[in-house]
Amino acid sequence: MPSTRTTLAACLVLQGATSPALDEDLRGLVDVADEVVVYDTADHVAPGTAAFDATLHPAVTVVSGFWADDRERAQQAALAHVESDWALCVLAGEKVTAATEQLRRLLQEAVDVPAMSVRVDDVVRGTHRSARLLHRALPGAAAFGGDLAEVPSDLLTVRQPVATTAGVPRQRGVFDRV
Repeated sequence: MPSTRTTLAACLVLQGATSPALDEDLRGLVDVADEVVVYDTADHVAPGTAAFDATLHPAVTVVSGFWADDRERAQQAALAHVESDWALCVLAGEKVTAATEQLRRLLQEAVDVPAMSVRVDDVVRGTHRSARLLHRALPGAAAFGGDLAEVPSDLLTVRQPVATTAGVPRQRGVFDRV
């Protein structure tokens, strides 16, 4: 087992109108992850905005990008800026609950696992598992296939409020249901 600490990033794509609770979302993600990468596709980074204020936090990186009507492409562009071993992919407005130290131990032991599925409590589509946790240290982790290992629900869950899912197109790529 590696002796170094396993690192975790949260990766968030901002598209269209920014979440009114973005500041709260970022504070919650910083509590769970070592770094937070925000890929801003709609120029939210203007002085006085929550995304601009996020750039002042040492654990948050805000990257300006473009949408091109492709969530998977935007997510891959965001993941390119992640430096941590693992990346948790979330949508604006989602709430993450984690037993952080136990989750890190699980991830440290999962050296050959390219991705893991996470429980998502979605008020629109119901509770399901989704491929949200990617092992960045493995080549091709974003292009995983087959059965995925599951993160136990008591270690990590994602909750999607109605406001989050109402404007989200069919999720693709790292957000596919498993």
